Amino acid sequence: MAFTACSTEGEDVTITNEPASSASAPALTSDLTEALTLKFNTDDAPFKEIAFTETKRAIITLKKNAPISSSKRRAEGEKEEYKICTYTYDGIKNTYTIKDEEGKDYCTVEVTNKETGKQTTVKIHFMNESEMEDFATEFDAEVVDKLASDAITDKLCREWKVATTRLRHKDGVTAVKQFENPDSAASLNAILDYAKTVATITEELAEGTVITSIEFTRDGKFCFFFENGNHYIGKWSWADLSKGSINYDWDDKEMGNKFMKDGQATFDVRTYKKTKYYALTLAATIEEKSKTYKVELSFYLNEKTK
Repeated sequence: MAFTACSTEGEDVTITNEPASSASAPALTSDLTEALTLKFNTDDAPFKEIAFTETKRAIITLKKNAPISSSKRRAEGEKEEYKICTYTYDGIKNTYTIKDEEGKDYCTVEVTNKETGKQTTVKIHFMNESEMEDFATEFDAEVVDKLASDAITDKLCREWKVATTRLRHKDGVTAVKQFENPDSAASLNAILDYAKTVATITEELAEGTVITSIEFTRDGKFCFFFENGNHYIGKWSWADLSKGSINYDWDDKEMGNKFMKDGQATFDVRTYKKTKYYALTLAATIEEKSKTYKVELSFYLNEKTK
């Protein structure tokens, strides 16, 4: 696909796209981390799941109504709650050491074996005295299947930062807005302010939302992380691997705004101003008053490196 769009910034830009698996796609680092997802089968386990991602992030899915101490339990909620941490791995001891959002020691997770689809024993030791110290430390868990390794999956499953954002909308006439300023390139509020002013697309977000990174994991998580500390985590799968087509849905329904509602996205490579970027494009149909808009929101991505 190639098209020349009328830019609201007064510059005509031609953008082409090609498969993410193309040999000419930007080079990325290799995945050398100990990615692993553990699903707990024991009722009194403190967590529903722990995902150790390719980016040294530990995404902990908290169990609804799980114990906090011998006398207190979490309140039942309507959505999954996640604790976003970081980890280091000791391959000799098969132990993951987790630090919380503030960088403080949280717990260690020792795994006796890591065979996919097999039950394993996990020993959890909390280093914070206020966390569940009265409960058993040993739990049954299952190692969750990961997506098979292939050229495009290996590229997608990592953490990305947003270099520029492109909004293409059509209501009979096609218009394109490119957000390149670092202060607005990853700002959903800037995108929505433009849409309200130019395209009369009404949409609200609860608070300022500037995306710091986007992550895809091999166990099927689709994660947006924001400057204000918020995070939205959903699920993804390949709709058509050969075309880079992705199905996704959000655990947190607050993320289901008109631009990023549950649906399909495309992962490919775009050339913009002679620079190649990986791109994630979300498409939506938005009905506003007497108009129906076809909208594409494209994030041009660079690999996030430490």
